[in-house]
Amino acid sequence: MAKLISLLCGLCLIAGTQIAYSHDYAAGLENSAWNLDPAPLRCRLWQAVPRYGEVGFEAKSGEEQRFYVESERPVVAKGNADIKVVAPFWRPGIEPKELGSVKSAMGKRPLNLGKEWADRFLDELQVGLSPSFLIMGWHDNHRVEVDVSAVNFQDAYLGYMSCLASLYPANFDQLKNTTVNFDTDKWRLTKAMKERLDLIAGYVSLDPEVNKIFVHGHTDSVGRRGHNWELSRLRSKAVMDYLMDKGVEPSMLGMNYWGETRPKVKNSNVKNKAINRRVYVSMVKS
Repeated sequence: MAKLISLLCGLCLIAGTQIAYSHDYAAGLENSAWNLDPAPLRCRLWQAVPRYGEVGFEAKSGEEQRFYVESERPVVAKGNADIKVVAPFWRPGIEPKELGSVKSAMGKRPLNLGKEWADRFLDELQVGLSPSFLIMGWHDNHRVEVDVSAVNFQDAYLGYMSCLASLYPANFDQLKNTTVNFDTDKWRLTKAMKERLDLIAGYVSLDPEVNKIFVHGHTDSVGRRGHNWELSRLRSKAVMDYLMDKGVEPSMLGMNYWGETRPKVKNSNVKNKAINRRVYVSMVKS
């Protein structure tokens, strides 16, 4: 009997070396809180997970919302994350739902999932169910289970949805380099041009890090060089005046005009000439 027990213990030890060990992390009833960080350029709804980090939903202006899992300690290896939805212990009889597997990354954000997943998790939390993630941990053969609590979710959810509805429609990367193109020998702004410039002016009013806007006017090679020089000035001035009318401080604006001397492409055909008849607007952050 002693030999049999010893053999069984040995087998258990061998098996134990092959099985990944894990830790479970979740916010309990006493510390389950959803935090809302609303702003015109970024909405964030997040929950602290004690001893692990945080989970949350995030949307930036001009982009779709995402869901993330963030660890206080960097994850050491790539791998797969298994996702399921579970019911709280006070709702017995509801079986867990396996949602599938996704790739997880190294670093402090092992999961950064797109809109489809984010929408699904919001729907589950709304009805009181909790997404759960089995992901890579901090050592070899180490996995961690991170559970999202649905406790106290509803009020924060309403605020988050309101923030999403009022999120600015474009972000810095989408607006920092803007080109508006003109018809031959024209310098007045069209409706489409004004709509684009409205986005720039509106963004500047929301982001204090933007401290300079440069406006560069250009033409194609059609016509006399002196005429094109003046035409590029009128184009730049039309853009700059419009931005000032929309509330951009004159001290933030810098204007240049180059005539036909700096084509973007060779003025070799009709299509290329249309590309060169432009005003280029660039925003700079401090």
